[in-house]
Formats: sequence, structure tokens, C-alpha cells
Amino acid sequence: MRRAALIAVAVLGVLASGVAMADDDDCTVPMAQWQPREAVAEMAKARGWTVSRIRVDDGCYQIRGQDENGRAFKAKIDPGSLAVIGLKRKGEDHDRSGRRHRDGASRPAPASPTGAPPANGLFGDGAAPKVEIQ
Repeated sequence: MRRAALIAVAVLGVLASGVAMADDDDCTVPMAQWQPREAVAEMAKARGWTVSRIRVDDGCYQIRGQDENGRAFKAKIDPGSLAVIGLKRKGEDHDRSGRRHRDGASRPAPASPTGAPPANGLFGDGAAPKVEIQ
């Protein structure tokens, strides 16, 4: 019985910390300090963006539209300073390191199907490294 109670407390603690961490992405500017929507629209226009929607999400302004190159995007804006907090463009992929991938060019090359080492000079003469497992 005691073990079940300890497990329940541990699970609730983990869940509570997850909720607290999720709030880190939210804007915390008091409403009295918010810039009006018109100021958000002017900021977007000054950047060359075409705005299709401005809404409030997690205490931040969120803009959807097209950037100066005509690509669809979604931007998260700080309501007090109008600083861009986050920007996602349609068609962009991100790996865990945050690097952008559009056509796979910046992804690491796949491993050789023959098992031969890459011809990048790392292995000197190009011979496969000798490995001994004990």
C-alpha cells in the first residue's frame, strides 16, 4: 500500500513539472502593457509580411500570413515589445538540433551500404577500421 502511494506521488510530481515547463513558452506581459493589434499589423507590414490572421495564443500575439518571399508562415510575437519570439515557415523541417532541412542537402549522408568507410580522409588509407570486441 505504501509503495503504491509513493508511485502515485512520483507520477503526480512528474506530471506537475511537465505542466510547469509547458508554461515557459507563454508570454507573461500584463494586458495593460500590450501593444494594440494595429501596431502588430504595422510591424508585420514593415517587415514585408502579408497578414492573413492575428490572434492571441498562450498570452502572445500569433500572426499567420506570407513572408516577403511569398512563403506561408506563423510567427509568435511578444505583445509588449512586438519582438518575434518564434517563426515557422511552411515547408521547413527541423531536426532536434534546430537546423533547417528543405531538400535534405544539410542532412548527414546515409551510411554506405557496403560498410566501407567514407572517402573523407578520416580513415587515412580508406581501409575499414579494425575492431576487436572482448
